[in-house]
Amino acid sequence: MIQEIVPGIFKIEIPLPQNPLKALNSYLIMGKDEYLLVDTGFNRKESKEALFNALETLKVDLKKTKVVITHLHADHSGNAEVLYKRGASLLMESEEALRIKALSEEDNWEKMRGDLKTFGLEVDQDFFKDHPGKIYAPQGDFNYQPLKEGEIVTIGEYSFEVILVPGHTPNMINLFDREKGIYISADHVLDSITPNIGFWGYDHKRMLEKYLSSLQKVQDYPIEIMLPSHRGIITKPKERIKELIGHHKTRLKEVESIINQRRVALSVEDVARDMDWKIRAKSWEAFPSPQKSFAAGEAMSHLEYLKDHGRIKSYWKDNILYFMKNS
Repeated sequence: MIQEIVPGIFKIEIPLPQNPLKALNSYLIMGKDEYLLVDTGFNRKESKEALFNALETLKVDLKKTKVVITHLHADHSGNAEVLYKRGASLLMESEEALRIKALSEEDNWEKMRGDLKTFGLEVDQDFFKDHPGKIYAPQGDFNYQPLKEGEIVTIGEYSFEVILVPGHTPNMINLFDREKGIYISADHVLDSITPNIGFWGYDHKRMLEKYLSSLQKVQDYPIEIMLPSHRGIITKPKERIKELIGHHKTRLKEVESIINQRRVALSVEDVARDMDWKIRAKSWEAFPSPQKSFAAGEAMSHLEYLKDHGRIKSYWKDNILYFMKNS
């Protein structure tokens, strides 16, 4: 589905089959004889067809198109290499680009398996076998233009400033036309769902704290309309940001309560098992492995925040990380 949001800016809805996110909002900005596309959908048949059919309908010349990838996840980056091979220019933050290129490398997933084992999860070699972030990621190499915070990407009458918003991923970027008040929020601020704030390895700590700081960073921007990557357009961004901050305060209380109610130390998996999740599964064991890894990562980000603020404590035993009440 194609929808013109404001003059010259089109939302292209790209299906994400068999995925809880349902669809990706890709945005096309039209200039006089040039184009800017933001994010791409999965590297799978249904997503490709929707994307390229829309580009054909809008009569987009890929050789005159810049493609901004906001962050590494495959629903955003999956078709980057395909677009590159068809003549488009790619723009992305350098660290995110390295992670995108690593999505098809087994070493990347082996490291993730190792991290999840420290959470207490039983992770075998097939744990990530059908993970969409692996199988629908770009499958070939590409060149790209690095983007840094504060740079301006101009297309037609629009000038978008690159905004760095770590949290959902370590180096995600957003785009903001300050003059027109149009903010492309990727997965930083979503409408009816909350972005997953997870775990990115022991060398990327305090992701929840970074996410909350990123929310506070943009909440006073003069934003008239916010264009997220999933679900609906956000017309009251300040209110939605306050809701997201409130959500994580509630989540922190939930996790702290789980720790305080138990007399024994808990692994990350133990905590994740007891948290409330909006997923259609009868039990923790029935969670699909991708959703189990996302849930454990989110539990970890909140546990880490609580520990850093002195509300709980942790220790290691037999290569597993445990948390307990701070008294």
